[in-house]
Amino acid sequence: MLTLPVIHHLDRETSISEAQVARKCGADGVFLISHHGDDDEIVAVASELKVYMPEMKVGINLLSRSPKEACAAALEHELDMVWADHMGVNSSGVDPLGFWLAEFAKEHPKIKLFASVAFKYQAVDPKPSLAAAKAKQMGFIPTTSGSATGSAPEVSKIRQMSHAVNRDLAVASGMTPENIQGYAPFLAYSLVSTGISKDEYHIDEEKLCEFVVKSKARP
Repeated sequence: MLTLPVIHHLDRETSISEAQVARKCGADGVFLISHHGDDDEIVAVASELKVYMPEMKVGINLLSRSPKEACAAALEHELDMVWADHMGVNSSGVDPLGFWLAEFAKEHPKIKLFASVAFKYQAVDPKPSLAAAKAKQMGFIPTTSGSATGSAPEVSKIRQMSHAVNRDLAVASGMTPENIQGYAPFLAYSLVSTGISKDEYHIDEEKLCEFVVKSKARP
């Protein structure tokens, strides 16, 4: 399982410093996200991180931009990952955005697209496993969550979704050093923030290091 801390962008210096903490703890990469509309800034920081930390995977979630724009930015700056809350796929099917992104994923396989399905703040999807399977079929990494930020999903939900996609599943809420061993057998990726943070903008180094170690240990 790859550990991908989600850095909530405050400013350039802080985001770079937090990425360095993530690398020190053995994380496999980072996502950058801004809740203040600073999407141009996080793209610039992500690009900078790829130069100074080429071994780390670097991704973006642009809340004020469309997934298409995020993909274009990732392509231009040679980033590794794009994550979005809505990528046009759920258990009901795939919309035009989803088909466009699937074509992008096919043309640019080095850029992994993390598609939120059965995800917090979306309409409740009655068939999470089917949503995950459709996302994987389109070439995405199905990414799910609990009911709210910091809320862990039910293990049974993760187990079923994982089975539907041969473990190629990401979770983006509720993971902590205390519970990760119970989820790790069913996950390929953990996008983690609240459970390893001191506050909204700073990683707790001790917690993240513990998280990384436990994520790789057998339960």
